[in-house]
Amino acid sequence: MREGTIRRLTPDDAAIFRGIRLEGLLNHPEAFGADYEAEAARPLAAMAARLADTTVLGGFSGDGMVQGIMGLVRDKSPKTRHIATIWGVYVRPALRGTGLARHLLDAAIAEAFRDCLSIRLSVSATNRAARQLYLRAGFVEWALDARAMLVDGVFHDEILMRLDRKDP
Repeated sequence: MREGTIRRLTPDDAAIFRGIRLEGLLNHPEAFGADYEAEAARPLAAMAARLADTTVLGGFSGDGMVQGIMGLVRDKSPKTRHIATIWGVYVRPALRGTGLARHLLDAAIAEAFRDCLSIRLSVSATNRAARQLYLRAGFVEWALDARAMLVDGVFHDEILMRLDRKDP
């Protein structure tokens, strides 16, 4: 990323979050478990509540426009609260290949490892660029979730990946 900032989105950013999230869901339905129509029907207050309850990092260009997002949620159960999950990753096409996704990922890893020991994610098996990004960051592939999603009559596999903190 040539210039810009990474910051956590707040409930005040609900409209910004909604716009880029819906863009990702519309343009890449195979990459998300969420459904465009269901998300589009959610009130803005629900988006604000999500931003209050979970971490969503936004990557902003020098002109202040959001260009990418990455969610991070920590498990709440006492038995699994050592695990964080990355979700809802989307970078606008014009910013792909600029390092923005890596900056978002680095920020998410740093945030997660403050109090978690493991980070997990799933990625579409056909999304080579994303898989390579995660592998370069140290994630390992640990399972294939075959036929994980059905989009417009086509099944899509997902690769499950994890990164463990080295100093538990």
